Formats: sequence, C-alpha cells, structure tokens
Amino acid sequence: MKLSEQLERYRAAGLKAAEFTMSHQQPDGGYIWEGFVKDAYHKQPYSWSVSGLYAPVHRLLNWVKKNTLQPEGGLKDYNGDVYKQSWFFQGCHRSGRFDISYPIMEFLLSCQRPCGGFPHFPKHEVCRSLATAWTGVSALYFGRLDVAEKVAEWCIRLLDQPAAEKFFFQTTNDGKLLTDATDPKGECIDFAKPNQAYWELSLPWMLMGRMHMATGSKEFLDYADKFFEIHRRFYEDQFQWMGSGKSSLAAAIHYLNTGDTRARDGVVEFLDYLVEAQHPEGGWRADIEQDIPLIHIDHAAEFNVWIQEDVNILAAME
Repeated sequence: MKLSEQLERYRAAGLKAAEFTMSHQQPDGGYIWEGFVKDAYHKQPYSWSVSGLYAPVHRLLNWVKKNTLQPEGGLKDYNGDVYKQSWFFQGCHRSGRFDISYPIMEFLLSCQRPCGGFPHFPKHEVCRSLATAWTGVSALYFGRLDVAEKVAEWCIRLLDQPAAEKFFFQTTNDGKLLTDATDPKGECIDFAKPNQAYWELSLPWMLMGRMHMATGSKEFLDYADKFFEIHRRFYEDQFQWMGSGKSSLAAAIHYLNTGDTRARDGVVEFLDYLVEAQHPEGGWRADIEQDIPLIHIDHAAEFNVWIQEDVNILAAME
C-alpha cells in the first residue's frame, strides 16, 4: 500500500472516532448526561478542532463557560485534575478561545511546585510525569517559556534512575525521585512487562522535542535522544497498545526534528495497530479495560488527536 493510501486510511479512522464522540454532544452543547461521568469532555475540544470540527468545539466551550468554568480557572467536577485541565487548555487555546484558556492557565500555573513539577491533583504531595510534562507543553502554547524550562529541568532529572530496567516517574514536591525502595508510592515502567504506562516517559520525550523547537537549543534534542533510547528498551508492545498514543506523537515530533526513521517506524506501527483495533462504532478498548462507555469515548477523543497530528507530520516529511 502506498504511503498516501496509508495516511488516508489513518485519517479516516480518526475522523470516525471524532464523529463517534461528537454524536454524544448534548442539545445544549454540553457533554454531561444522566448516568455518565461529569468530567469526560476535556479532550473533545482538541480532538474535534484538529479534525476541523470547530462548530461543535465552540458549542461545547460556550456551555463550559456558562456552566462549569469556576472563578479560579478550574472546571467543576474535575477536582483540580491538572492533567485533564491541561488537555482542556490546549483544545481551548488552539481554538482561539482565550476567554477560557487564559483562566485555566492561571489555575495551572498556581499548581507548579518549587522543583518545577506538577502534582496530578493540587492537594497531592507527589509530582508526576503525566501532569508535569503535559502542562509543560501547555506552557509552551501559552508562551510561558520560563514555566516550560522549569518543567523540562524536572523531566531531565528523571533520566537519573537507580535501576537499569525500571523507569520511575514521580518525585516529592522538592524533587526527590520516588522509587519502590524508598516509598510505597514509587511507581515505575517495568521494561520486562507489557501494558506499561509508557506515557510517563513519552511525554517528557515529547516536551524535549517541543523545547528544541521553541529555543533552537541542541541540548534539548540531545535529551530527546536519551528519552528515545530508553523508550526503545521497553517491552515489545511499546508502540502497540492503548497506552502508546503519546509515544507516537513524541516519535513523530522526533522524526520531524531529526529525520530518524526509527521514530517514524514507531509512529506507523502505532497507527497500524489503532486501525486494526478500532471498534465498529469508532472507539477503542483494551482487553484489560472495563467495557463501559467512558473508555470507548475517552480513547476515541484522544486517539483521534494522535492520528491527525501523526498523519500530518508524516505527510509533511514524506
């Protein structure tokens, strides 16, 4: 199959996913209905906008501004979830909805710890890669290079690991790495096991690529290479399971920055996996996950983002 045909096949899968999630939007523009969780709309603005579906985005954002945006910039029912609100910020900001993205960013900035990291929730005493690196990317979109640089420094310190076959991704608020030997909260990616939280490394990898773009510094590109080399040592499903989406965009950005075809091959491997694993209605669910609407909808919203972003980069490079 020609590359152009492959890319169209991927795009079609992404659009099918976007239409599936859009079909659940309520008549008032919202994304809450009886029996469904109240914090499941944070990825939709990014997902729909990257597919060119801006009218539903603005309808949803109008509803959010009227019903769920709080005075301090948080979203009602999200309990301050930094990771989810960073998702929502990026969708708003990319859509030009500064009336919502600015207050949300003010909330996010208030959560950064002195070590540069971010907790998953404001009251947590632990900083986590997922929330930290993704908010670092958000800070770049907002033009806060100073914030992103502190995040990058936190991520770079993660490269100093105590074990060769494990990647720990949490620190204390003062920046001390949490490991299984020092703290029961010390979670990690185990290189010898499948279905791991690969995103905890791929988001710092992605941030390094974005930082290189923003600053032109080769140092960030060197760090991106280091994260990539660690990622290549993960289990063989590193680009072939539901937790590999963030890895695919990190790899696409790496390919864009360096031309490294190994990164490109990882992107294609993930996209091929997604097309084969997509459910008829447009969503996804791993075998180990609950078979509930939230899983299908959340994956559909997120995976469409990776598909469209990945495909656009591959098309530009080829």
